Amino acid sequence: APDNLVKCCPLDHAVAPPSSYSPVHCSPWLMCRISFLLSISLLTQVSGFHSNKKPSVLGLIKHSRTLSDKEQQQRNTVIFTSDEISHSYPKRDDFDRRGFVQSVVATVSSSFALANAPIVSNAATLGDVFPDGISTNKQYWPLGKLAFSLLPLAGTYTSRSTVEECILEDTIWTHDQVQGVVNVNVPVRQTVIKLSPAAGGGLLVHNPVAPTPQLIDFMKELEKAHGPVRHIVLGTVALEHKATAGPFAQYFPKATLWIQPGQWSFPVDVPIAFLGVNQRGAKLREIPPPGAPDQPEWTADLDYEVLGPLRFKSVGAFSETAFFHRDSKTLLVTDTVVSVTEDPPEIIKQGGGKALLFHARDKIDDGRGIITQDAESQEDAFRRGWRRMVQFGLVFFPSQIDVVPFTDAISQANAIRDRKVRSLGEGAVPFSLYPWTWHEKDADKANFAAISQNGALFCPPILTKLILDREPERTLEWVDRVCNRFSFERVVACHLNNNVKANPKQFYAAFDPLRSRPNSLKPQRALSEDLALLQKASDLLTRFGVVGPSDVCDGEPARTEGRFKSKTS
Repeated sequence: APDNLVKCCPLDHAVAPPSSYSPVHCSPWLMCRISFLLSISLLTQVSGFHSNKKPSVLGLIKHSRTLSDKEQQQRNTVIFTSDEISHSYPKRDDFDRRGFVQSVVATVSSSFALANAPIVSNAATLGDVFPDGISTNKQYWPLGKLAFSLLPLAGTYTSRSTVEECILEDTIWTHDQVQGVVNVNVPVRQTVIKLSPAAGGGLLVHNPVAPTPQLIDFMKELEKAHGPVRHIVLGTVALEHKATAGPFAQYFPKATLWIQPGQWSFPVDVPIAFLGVNQRGAKLREIPPPGAPDQPEWTADLDYEVLGPLRFKSVGAFSETAFFHRDSKTLLVTDTVVSVTEDPPEIIKQGGGKALLFHARDKIDDGRGIITQDAESQEDAFRRGWRRMVQFGLVFFPSQIDVVPFTDAISQANAIRDRKVRSLGEGAVPFSLYPWTWHEKDADKANFAAISQNGALFCPPILTKLILDREPERTLEWVDRVCNRFSFERVVACHLNNNVKANPKQFYAAFDPLRSRPNSLKPQRALSEDLALLQKASDLLTRFGVVGPSDVCDGEPARTEGRFKSKTS
């Protein structure tokens, strides 16, 4: 087995010889996806992630009105740099083509790791077909498209609904919005905790979401009842969370903003003053190591453990903090664990569930459960669409789909005459394309069941196959600290299911794939044929030098099963 691809697998589970991984042997579909991502990445880096200047017309939807000064200010996304929070890391003094290419490819890796960028269905133009029920001017937040990529993202110049849920009366609340791309939508969630007098009182906000007028209205109501927002905590370096932290914090200038260690920006360090963060001095702080001097006052109510930063070989890092609220026995995490069941979250149903119905089709002209007034059929369609959204969101290229050739997909989209069916992709999918078909008889149920396992916690495959498997020892040490120190009974993650009843034993089991060894293989939380694209991405990113080789051996069945299986003589 080539040493630069894998370090732990025995020969019978080894990767194929280098010749079978040459570009000649890669599928055209994969090469197109990689080329597309590289092109997006290059254009995004050249344009800059975001600035106070008007965004480039490239890849943007034109505004129908002039933005106010306040809205223009909210265009700033948050790509924090270490120098701005009094903690620095070594910088490169030289620049060469190879380094730049590695950096660009690293951005593709980051895109995989993020899985999705913020998006919401465009209910504003389809209210008569898919009514939303909430004034769209309360949902508006002008996050420019170049903040994430040049992909067709909704939730930028379109509506962005918020759903509030009380987790524990007078103590914990969550606010869900939607993130995703091309109608592959999942919840993105902030948590609000009422602090005790010992912790200074008021409210703490974990991983704030987009500050739409609707969300700010929710926050003002909580402030009236429970005191001001005093602390805002960004417990991750993931772009989709820090992009909204600064703009949110602008509404609460007296609050202290706490930043996750390991923040980074690319291609250059951007002064934080240009990135939507107004807090300065003592109001802008990095989360200190647990037990370090000068602990935050909120540690009277919450304890925490920091993972990372785990630095990529080329550029970038992964870092996350788990927070434990003692009184409620609640664990807050960002991306490291999730739970998913067959019923879609309420936020995904907003706007009449248009994105769910988009994915409920076996093929583009499949109207079952879509053009019907039968509530039971509608709910079945919602569940079918949700399980397929989940598969796209977690493994990117489900094994139960067949790709439709591009020219055929265009012809099929043009042939759709029913307005309800045709409108399913509007505002999210170019030309309302549906360039795949699902295998008949709901064959993908088994694939979803392998992921869901009735809602048991799991670490997403994107992390176990591309990121955390490069640093399994450090990750598992963090898991041990969380499980040994915190006696939690519920987990609130930033994605998928909310308010999951779970304990340390179940949290520990979620990371079993990282404990896999040649003599004791642990299965991933998706079928091997569904992991084919992630496995191929892992091998390519390792070969490009973006990340180091995996230190985990799961047998690598995704190399021998699925659409990207190795070609051997």
